[in-house]
Order: sequence, then C-alpha cells, then structure tokens
Amino acid sequence: MSLKGLPRSAKLSVLVAVSALVCSALTGAGRQPAAAAAPSARALGAQVGFWAGQDVQPCLAEDPLTCPRDLSAFTDAVWNTLAAGHSPLYVDLVYGSDFGPALPGENQRTDGLALVQQANARGVPVNAWITMPLDEGTFDTEQNAALVQSAVKAFHSWSLANGLQFSETVLDLESPTGDQAVTQALTGGDLTGFNALLTAGSLDPAAQCAAIRTYADTITWAHQNGMRIAGSPVPYALDDLDNGSIALQAALSITAFPPSGYDQYFLQAYRAFGIDLGSGYVASYYTDMQHRFGTAGQVTIGNAGLPPYNSLNTMVDDVRMLAGLGATTIPVFDLEGTVQAFGASGVQSLIQAGHDPMTGSQLTAATRMTPTGAAARALFHTLDTTATAATPLTTGRQPNPYPGACP
Repeated sequence: MSLKGLPRSAKLSVLVAVSALVCSALTGAGRQPAAAAAPSARALGAQVGFWAGQDVQPCLAEDPLTCPRDLSAFTDAVWNTLAAGHSPLYVDLVYGSDFGPALPGENQRTDGLALVQQANARGVPVNAWITMPLDEGTFDTEQNAALVQSAVKAFHSWSLANGLQFSETVLDLESPTGDQAVTQALTGGDLTGFNALLTAGSLDPAAQCAAIRTYADTITWAHQNGMRIAGSPVPYALDDLDNGSIALQAALSITAFPPSGYDQYFLQAYRAFGIDLGSGYVASYYTDMQHRFGTAGQVTIGNAGLPPYNSLNTMVDDVRMLAGLGATTIPVFDLEGTVQAFGASGVQSLIQAGHDPMTGSQLTAATRMTPTGAAARALFHTLDTTATAATPLTTGRQPNPYPGACP
C-alpha cells in the first residue's frame, strides 16, 4: 500500500484505519511467504535516495497536489548532505502542472523546474517521478495509459528544452482508486469495496491488454529516445503473479507486471502503516523481486517519520538489511518526512547505512517474517484468488496469464 500521492494530513488518516490490521489479517488464510535468504553482504553496499517534492502549501487549486511546493526541507545542510553522498532525489513532477501542456483546471507552477535546476547545480542526481493530476487518477494506471505515454513524451521535450539532467524517469504504478479497497480488507476483513470493483467493469482482460501494450510502447519509445525508465508498483501487484495470472491487477486497474522492459522496478515494500509489518516483510519482497526480475528488481521503503519509522534506528537497520541482501538502490519515502523527523543528520545516517550492510546472525534475524507481515501477504493472495475466480464469472473470459500475457 502506497501513501505516495497523498498530502501528509491524509496519510495520517489512512494510518489510523490500517492500525486494525493486527486483529483482522492474522485470521486470514493463504500461502505463508518464506523468510528471505541471507546471502553475504555486498562490498559496495547500496545507494540510498529519497522521493521528494510532493509536500505543498495550502492553496485554492482544484488539485491540492498542484499547489506551490513546501520547500522548507531543502536547507543548505540537506543539499550538502545529498551532494556529499551522491544521493539521488526522485522529484515528483505532475503532468499538466509542472510540465507539458496546461490541462483544464490545473494549477501551473514553476517551482519543480527550479528545484531540479538547483539539484543539477549542486551536483545532486535527479530522477523524475511522474504523476498525473488528481482528476486523471494521480497515479500511472490501466485507465490512463495513453495519457501517461503523452506525459513521458512531454517530459522528455520539457527536460531537453530546459537543459535539465535526469538519470531516470519513474512511473508510479498504482490504482486510480488508491488503497481504499485493500485497506478495507486489511481493517477487519471487509471485502465490500474490493467486491464492488469485481462487478464494476474493472475485470476486463481486453482492456487490460490494451493498456499493457500502451505501456510497452511507452517503454520502447523512452529507450529509443535515450531515456532510462523505471516503475514503482504497489506490493500486492507482485503477489498477483504467483497463481499464473494477472487478475488482481485488473481488478484494481494496476498495470505493473507486465509489461516487462523497465530498466528497474522499485516495489513499494512499505512496513510503516501505523502498525509494524516487520523488516521480514520488506526482505521477502526484495527476495521475490530479485527472483523474478534479477538485478532490476529493487524495493523502496517508507513512510519516514511514521511508526515504526519514527525511529531512525529502525530505518537505518532496514537499509542495512537490504544492503546486506544485495540491494543496489534504495529509495526512501520521503525526504520531507525524513528531514521533519530526523533533520539533515538523519538523511546522512540513511545514506551511510547503505554502505554498512548487515551480515551474519543480525541479517538472518532481520529477514525473519513477523506474524503481521505474513498475514498481510496472505491477505494479498486471498484477494488475488478472489479476483481470479471472479474473472470468468463476470466477463466470460479467463484472466490474462502471466507470463505471456498480451503479446
């Protein structure tokens, strides 16, 4: 479950709801994921980066995420820390607001351009985290695949026209409805919202294939134009693959796996949701991503400043654990939350943690799955099973297979 795309006040309300997971998900049935393996530590460790640029000031814009940015976290001390650690920023850039043609009703702003220019001038690597306006779904989904393609092309033109330097472009692969249906299932086993999606036309294998092909074309276009392009999916999109079909993604209008061809994936293995899903939950997703996608399969962690990541030591330990497992890149959600909770010194501690991999018994203990983490993953498999069984009943077609879907 991702909280990217929500203002900080909204994140807190979601966390209150999800705190009921312990009493509900522990009763769920499903495959219990194995604990992650604990290989020897990498000598070079991992590069730690930060999602950034999404916090905004209040304004009268129809879309609150297009209000002027709150840039108070970007102090000289923070900039110097990022530059010294060569730590990348994944800067949120909203299509139609920060770049591209003006979209009806969207607030036009230039502070994203200024933020990227400052990062370039200070020698801080920058990746573009591309999102959509609120009324277009915010995230990069099955429903707005064509618009996402237009956004990637417009971003490329905008970056060239302004002489900007980006290392990579990242698509935020989530559901246009947000996490509500999954959150309801996690908070007391309420499948009402999820079942409603199953009968509301989301389970459309043909539409899913059309979107997958559009995203594949977008990836191809990006590569042809010299761009590196990555995807950052919600975690349960990965659980969707285990039964050999992609019905759960169809139900939630997520287009993450397939297409293949992304240069990297950053699965949103967030353990901080008001309760602690445990470091083993994070490790299990990293191990599964490596198994399916090799070195391209990475994870991102969050939410900084929120329990249990209101403890800097907990965040540092998870970064060290992932580095010990072999992670090469670890984006942290988010810079503003990290600075607010721990200051520039906290940013520095996380960057340094990437170069201090866990080893031995400490790594083995950290990768052990907790009951809450196992229950969450078991629930995701239950949702997948439900969506798979519902597809032929509601559409008359079998769900698209994985792998081999939509050639």
